[in-house]
Amino acid sequence: LNKLLIRILLHLQVEFSNCNHDKMNDSELFDRYARMNLPTSFRVIGIGEATKEIIETVKSYGYDCVSATVLTEPFECVPTDEDKMVIIVVKDNEDHANSIAKTFHDAGVLTLGLLDNADFDCYDSVVSEASCAEYPDIIKAILQPIVTQGMIAYDFNDLQTTLTDAKHFLLKSVTRCGNERVAEAIGDIKRALSSSKLDKIERLSIFLYFNKEGELPLVMQEMTALTDIISELPESVYAIWAVYPDESMKDDEVKVTILAAGKELENG
Repeated sequence: LNKLLIRILLHLQVEFSNCNHDKMNDSELFDRYARMNLPTSFRVIGIGEATKEIIETVKSYGYDCVSATVLTEPFECVPTDEDKMVIIVVKDNEDHANSIAKTFHDAGVLTLGLLDNADFDCYDSVVSEASCAEYPDIIKAILQPIVTQGMIAYDFNDLQTTLTDAKHFLLKSVTRCGNERVAEAIGDIKRALSSSKLDKIERLSIFLYFNKEGELPLVMQEMTALTDIISELPESVYAIWAVYPDESMKDDEVKVTILAAGKELENG
């Protein structure tokens, strides 16, 4: 599709909305068109009313291809043919959560758990070292790379490779500014992980976010810090990195997020 056709399609699809698409540049139009044509194949399910605030926060992210719902009694939910991933969020009702997760997992849906007392046989991977207050940020960190357009992109297949049957995963994010910002952010993340944890990483995804309109542009030399951390890992570790613009960040900031997974990661 050419740019003119995309602009026409956007106007037709959102004709009755309040958005002024004439003010959108071509990059914004392509990004919006791509998101509008993604299926709603990523679900976030909160089990019980206690998760309502978390689910409302997820909805506020505005990801068109993501469904976020609170499930209440009788706690019944089944996967559809369109489902590719489900994130189960729980503050209590763990037994119901495990039962629902097993249904999705058995159907071949990538099933992630944000809860304590998980039955690991029901999930592909369950978050480690996280509090309930961190759940909205964790969900955003999982979804953002696969539903937004990157410069060096990362898609659902990469996420699936990282987390399928991994048992445990953790997320760490650090924001830094200045000339050594990428190296400093990665250094802080490495210091936050014990050496025993680093040794137990089997799969690693690294995301770099920056403001492309910022006064301090991102340069290739800064990527050395990313390649260095990957080169320090054993050859058996699956590792991938991606770069995304994020206009919500300050001019000279970068944010580095790592998504690490491994069967023994919780024991590090």
